[in-house]
Amino acid sequence: MVKKIYVAEDQPLHAELVQAAFEGEANYQLFFFSDGLSAYQRVQETIPDLMILDIILPNLSGLAVTRLLKYHDHFSKIPILVVSSIIDPGIRDTALKAGADQFMPKPFQVKDLLDAVKKLLEDRPH
Repeated sequence: MVKKIYVAEDQPLHAELVQAAFEGEANYQLFFFSDGLSAYQRVQETIPDLMILDIILPNLSGLAVTRLLKYHDHFSKIPILVVSSIIDPGIRDTALKAGADQFMPKPFQVKDLLDAVKKLLEDRPH
């Protein structure tokens, strides 16, 4: 079964890198959003199997989206991978405290991204 992944990333180059990472991965269908609010609104319509959220996004940050989703029982089981290029030793803890299931600093290796996505989907409660 094809897994729906929502990716909220406002930097076109980073979005292209994520898309390239999934080239040849037929088990995934990616949907891209350039701001947090549109990604959050889309979840209200169709629940994805996983979300990849950048922290710094227009309209609604990745951390705000994470908090909103984890707060609602209906959406709280969606695995969330938060990514960021913020250079701050506490950013990982901040993301995890907001409800992220995993944090990955940017830039990341393609293999690391795919491994994280596969693990989060395997661990997802059904």
